[in-house]
Amino acid sequence: MGWMILNRILERLRNLRVISNTSPLIYLSKIGKLELLRDIYSTVYVPGAVAIEILRGKELSNGFASAIEVEGAIADGWIKVIELEAEEEYLAEEYSLDPGIHPGEAVVLALGPRFDLLLLDDLGARTFAKALGFDIVGTIGIILQAYDNELMSFNEFEECLYDLEYYDFWIHPHLKRRIIAEAESIKIKQGNF
Repeated sequence: MGWMILNRILERLRNLRVISNTSPLIYLSKIGKLELLRDIYSTVYVPGAVAIEILRGKELSNGFASAIEVEGAIADGWIKVIELEAEEEYLAEEYSLDPGIHPGEAVVLALGPRFDLLLLDDLGARTFAKALGFDIVGTIGIILQAYDNELMSFNEFEECLYDLEYYDFWIHPHLKRRIIAEAESIKIKQGNF
């Protein structure tokens, strides 16, 4: 892919208003790829409730490194914390009544109309978001986007998938085959045989 085309695609992505739930931030941090969010989108917003949930990880041995990394990104200013307005608080409470929606996801969904893209991994939240008409992408989609935009090699892409599984990110075998097939078609398109 030519650099001018690649730069135009990345510029379009960087101009999106993006909000994230906890899961993509934590898993990308665990596999050492949190900076992909900055490289792709420039700025990512998180609700205050999500920031608190992640930063609470400093008290846990398995969440400490991710919490510190996210805290650093907030301090650097490319992850921005956003609070709800009164109507959004009401919506978040309503959405959280659904048994498949966790509190952080409910807040992201309530804030959704302010954003172009929601970062969600949980199937229930993704289904709910689609029903509300939101554009969504999850951790795997972010990694695939990074590969498609030549921010990583095919081997790095595959390594990310294996690393996610190592950290208990469940990927259905059928979905994994589809994702790798998509990445292989991107590799062919890019001429990286």
